[in-house]
Amino acid sequence: MTNVSMNHDVPIPVVASRHEPPRERWISRKRAQILPIVTAVAILLLWEILGRTMHWNPLFFSYPSKIWSGFIDLAKGPLLGDLRVSGTEFALGMGISILIAVPVGLAMGSLRNLYYALDPLVTAMYSTPVLVLAPMLVIWFGLGIASKVAIVVILSTFPMMINLTEGVRNTDRALLRAARSFGATRWRIYRDVLFPAVVPFFVTGLRLAIGRAMIGVVVGEYIASTSGIGYQINSDAELFATSRYLAGVAVILVFSVATMEVLKVLERRLAPWGHASRAQE
Repeated sequence: MTNVSMNHDVPIPVVASRHEPPRERWISRKRAQILPIVTAVAILLLWEILGRTMHWNPLFFSYPSKIWSGFIDLAKGPLLGDLRVSGTEFALGMGISILIAVPVGLAMGSLRNLYYALDPLVTAMYSTPVLVLAPMLVIWFGLGIASKVAIVVILSTFPMMINLTEGVRNTDRALLRAARSFGATRWRIYRDVLFPAVVPFFVTGLRLAIGRAMIGVVVGEYIASTSGIGYQINSDAELFATSRYLAGVAVILVFSVATMEVLKVLERRLAPWGHASRAQE
C-alpha cells in the first residue's frame, strides 16, 4: 500500500459569497452629479436646434446662442451694477429674516402657549400675496433698497419660522425626557438635542426662503426701482429685447441653483447623518 503524504500548508482558495454586493461603478457613484449636467446639456441642445430650424420670431422668444449674445451685451453694460444692487437687497433681507425667524421659530416650537398665540398670524403672513403689500411698502420706504429689503423680509421670514417650529415640535420626546432625566440644563438640551434635530428643517426652510427672496427682489424692482436685475429685465421686456431679457432671467436662475448647491454642502456639514441615510437608499 502506497502512503500518500498530505501537505497541510497548501492554502485553500476562498470563494466569495454570492451575496457579496458587486463593487459600485464610478458612474453609479457620481450619478447625482452627472445626471443634472446631462439633462441640462440635452435640453439646451434641443432648444438650440429647435430655435435654429423653426425660425422663431426674435421678438417673442429666443434660443441659447442668442441668449448668450444678450448676456455678453448685458455684461458690457449695466449688469455688474444691477447685480450689486440686487445682491445687496437680497443679502440684507435674508440676514434680517434669519435673525427674526430663528429665535421666534425655536420659541414657538418650545412654548406651547406662544405657538397657539402666533401660529394663526404666521400662517396668515405666509399666505399673503406680496403684490398686495408691495405698493404700500414702496410708499413707506421709498424707491430705494429699503422697500425691496422689506419685501424680501416678509417673503422669506415665515418659511424658515414655520419649518423651525415644526422641527422643534417633531423632535423625539424620548430624547428630551432622557436629557432631562440626566439633569441636562435648558441650554444643553437645545445644544445637544434640539439643534441637531432641527438642522434639516432649517435648511429646508432656508431653501424655500431663498426662492421667495429672489421673487421678492425681482417683484420689488419691477414695481418701483431705477436699478437692479429685476428693473433691467423689466426694461428689456418692454423694449422686446428678448435675448437680453432672457439673459437676465438666466442670471437669476444660475444664482439660485448655485445657492441651493451651497446649501446642500452646508447641510452635509451640519447634519451628515441625514445625508448618509439618504445616500444608502
